[in-house]
Amino acid sequence: MVKRVIGAAAGIEYFKRERNLPVEAVMSDGRGLFPDKVSPNEFAARVIDIVRNEGDAGLARINTALDGSSPDVFEVPQSEIDSALANLDPASIAAFELAAERVRKFQSRGLPKSWSDGTGKFGEKVTPLNSIAAYVPGGTAPLASTVIMTVVPAQVAGVKEIIVATPAPGDSMPHPAVLAAAKIAGASRVFKIGGAQAVAALAYGTESIPAVDLVCGPGSAWVTAAKKLVFGDVGIDGLYGPTETLVIADESADPRFTASDLIAQAEHDTVAMPILVALSEEIVDKTQIEIDKQLAELPRGSTAEAAFSNRGVAVIVDSTSEAVDVANAAAPEHLCILTADADDLVDSVTSAGGLFVGEWSAEVMADYVAGPSHVMPTAGTARFTSALSVRNFVRVTPVLTFDDETFLKLSKDAELLAKLEGLHGHAAASEYRRRHMVGE
Repeated sequence: MVKRVIGAAAGIEYFKRERNLPVEAVMSDGRGLFPDKVSPNEFAARVIDIVRNEGDAGLARINTALDGSSPDVFEVPQSEIDSALANLDPASIAAFELAAERVRKFQSRGLPKSWSDGTGKFGEKVTPLNSIAAYVPGGTAPLASTVIMTVVPAQVAGVKEIIVATPAPGDSMPHPAVLAAAKIAGASRVFKIGGAQAVAALAYGTESIPAVDLVCGPGSAWVTAAKKLVFGDVGIDGLYGPTETLVIADESADPRFTASDLIAQAEHDTVAMPILVALSEEIVDKTQIEIDKQLAELPRGSTAEAAFSNRGVAVIVDSTSEAVDVANAAAPEHLCILTADADDLVDSVTSAGGLFVGEWSAEVMADYVAGPSHVMPTAGTARFTSALSVRNFVRVTPVLTFDDETFLKLSKDAELLAKLEGLHGHAAASEYRRRHMVGE
């Protein structure tokens, strides 16, 4: 925890400035794919152009430049998926099935329902999307849990075709756990394709990869940039950056728990953001000692250590109410409250991707088995958006079924408002009907 910020006001200002990574930190030429190093946005724009113009051949050219090879066939055969599940140990299968069932129950509670006002005159119709693609990062860890957290909510929504896209170099297959999770979650098809090129293919389609209605899931800076650029031609769930966790801790918090909650997300990425908001310097010191101790025992300790060094921060405040003010300003992906008055602070929290209250509501539970999707807003976007859920996979359409009596009651006011806007064609669409009804 290298950087310390003293005071709530300073902490709030810090997060207004520092929630995003500098763009130049991830400049790339695509390992020779392009003649110059460019930002993620420009990189994604060029990749999208290649895929739209060249289809599968463009995908192969991009993959070969980036990975040294490209799959001959992008779709994973169903036999490989079945084999991955058959060869997975029973305990892991049971854990995946438990996670899928809990996510299914949780998401079912939030599924919007069609409704009518009771007279049949107006309401809303809820319709699932026809097709979606869940992007599952490959990276340094096989995120099989992300399959559950993206596919199951779409399935609960009633989406007909659910595609999983995940990278795999050359003719190798995606990690068996990812394939097994896809089978358990109920994915329709799996494609071994990653990066900005996967988003482009799923947005516009190629000879072998179908275009979908929405692309969801986390990914690298290149994936996120591509999602931003294709939005409008295809739906997206959100734009996700490196993971972040903010822990509020007072003297009652066990430093082992505080440290482990921060490390759990820091081990994802060297640019993950672990944040401690503490009520004293002593709490920070105890947590730092425990972080150092735990990192020394973890296989991915060096990754987490780099995250603490690169983006770790501790904010020292005077009260838990000030701590919540800082947390709301940071709008973190994960907000963990490890204080004696944790339950009392819930109503004050306005901006968090996920809220984890008390020492037993560990964020890791939501990562795997609790029920909510672990795909949550990052980089302060929890100020205006929410965790991925079943609601991302439906459309809500207002429906009017007025009778003549209702129309006549409302028509003159509609005409008045239309004329105030100077839209006399709008007014006439009402006037013709009204005059016909009253015989004018």
